[in-house]
Amino acid sequence: MDIHQDNDTCMIQMTEKEDENLIDNSGIDINFSKISYTPSKQKKEILKNVNGYFKAQSLNVIIGKSGAGKTSLLSVICGNKSSNVKGEILLNNVIKSPEILRKTICYIPQEFDLLPWMTTRETIYFSVCLKIPKNYGQSFQTIAIAEKLGLNHCLETMTDCLSGGEKKRLSIAIEIVTDPSILFLDEPTSGLDSTSLANSGCTIVTTIHQPSSHMMTMIDVIMVLSEGQSLYCGPKNKIIETFKEAGFICPPFYNICEFTIEVATGQRGGDLETLKKLSEKNYQSSHLSLIELDEEKLGKKLMKKKLKVSYIDELKVLLWRAIICILRDNLMTTLRLAAHVFIGLLIGIVFYNFGNEADKIPSNIACIFFFILFLFFANAMPAVEMFPIEAGVFFREHVNHWYHLWTYYLAKILTDLPLQIINPTIFLSIAYWMTGQPMELDRFMKAWLISFLITILAQSCGILTGAIFDIHVGGFLVPAVNIPMILFAGFFLKLGEIPIYLQPLSVISYFRYAFEGFLQAIYLDNNKLLNCSTSICLLQVPKKILKYMDMPTISFSTTIFALIVWISILHILIYTVLRCKFTSFVK
Repeated sequence: MDIHQDNDTCMIQMTEKEDENLIDNSGIDINFSKISYTPSKQKKEILKNVNGYFKAQSLNVIIGKSGAGKTSLLSVICGNKSSNVKGEILLNNVIKSPEILRKTICYIPQEFDLLPWMTTRETIYFSVCLKIPKNYGQSFQTIAIAEKLGLNHCLETMTDCLSGGEKKRLSIAIEIVTDPSILFLDEPTSGLDSTSLANSGCTIVTTIHQPSSHMMTMIDVIMVLSEGQSLYCGPKNKIIETFKEAGFICPPFYNICEFTIEVATGQRGGDLETLKKLSEKNYQSSHLSLIELDEEKLGKKLMKKKLKVSYIDELKVLLWRAIICILRDNLMTTLRLAAHVFIGLLIGIVFYNFGNEADKIPSNIACIFFFILFLFFANAMPAVEMFPIEAGVFFREHVNHWYHLWTYYLAKILTDLPLQIINPTIFLSIAYWMTGQPMELDRFMKAWLISFLITILAQSCGILTGAIFDIHVGGFLVPAVNIPMILFAGFFLKLGEIPIYLQPLSVISYFRYAFEGFLQAIYLDNNKLLNCSTSICLLQVPKKILKYMDMPTISFSTTIFALIVWISILHILIYTVLRCKFTSFVK
């Protein structure tokens, strides 16, 4: 595939590859009949019994005014919308399910999200690595694709700094890596050369609002949509004749596209109902010439182009890409680290050596509770933004079968894990020592384990909220939902003082387990008397401190187990939400 550029446009020319494993020259015809579609949240029918076909080894174009249903038709045919859809979609006269269509058709939407922290070279390279096994020369493929798309001059440019045309060419580049059998383009800023399509076997379908006269010379099959209905679907060279039969006369040397748009918008005299009937008649006669291929042969033909990347290699590539993004997006990483250092020092100054003073035990308990609150919210709030930022990229890549959901999710969790270890470790090392907590290794390690688990739990809570809601709603819900959890943690209201009918709220409060586990780490089985600077110190013995707090109610190992259970539940919910989001995305 060769693509020549001119400013912000590009010319696509299909050429045959030498590697026979990556090509299929027989082509795939698409035939669809009586397609109707009504969005779930609307009552208005977007597509109304649309019939049509797209021929293999040809450039097929859908034209129509804004709101005619062009993008909806593409989404339905490629399987991205399957709910509230009626009609049949056939590949080489074999009916296919939406799942098969999604696996077969490569869809490049009009709005195309790219990772802003990646260069053009890296974006193409990671696309190659996720689609083509190692032994196919991934680095060579990257350079070759960049040359064909005219992106050599911006290989080291961050995607955020690319022009609109360069972003569009890059979006095409990362999707044509494996020479898809069917390529759908929604409003591309490109001209496509159909004269060389015969050797490629690729069925190209594109929506264009208003193609130029030059572009019209390249089109093979044209479809005209108006208000969700087909006014014409057939060879370009017969469109003038068909419209003329319905009373619509195209002036000499007039742009055919502009003429058809004027017809669709009622600016030309003629009979639209007659045109629709002629369109139906032409469809019935034209689509019969499409290739017929039985189910078995079609399956083999589609699978011939699939190159499988192993799960391990898939995970490695996603880990590598995620690490690069984290390292380059260092502002948030630096701020999070600086916040843990600053708050650790601030707490250490405010509560300096309170842990050694028996008369300051209530304040020290408040200090410990603040440890937990800070670690939770300092890690939950940034995590709310984690998923929404990459949602567009994830859905596009996943729907085009770049990788599996579980490898993507595992990569995201693993790449953020080092920061989730470093931040609480630095914070606790500073605050624990400065506030005068017992300097015993086993007690410090128990406190660190609680801190680490509450950090992981906070991140999980933030990701879940961000996956369900947008950033603004998520930023409100995280503190709002956790207020009851904090209330029944055993600090503001002792566990023994909670009414029986409210005790279930204490059982499900992860703050309760973190708080009690932290206090047990410091005071349980601690026989060292605390310093007393007054005449009477009621809480000089550590075991009396726990009794004062109505603890222990459970063992330390149980608090750890409860936190791990909560983390596991949250991750299961996150994965389920992402799976449901993806399912709804393609409906």
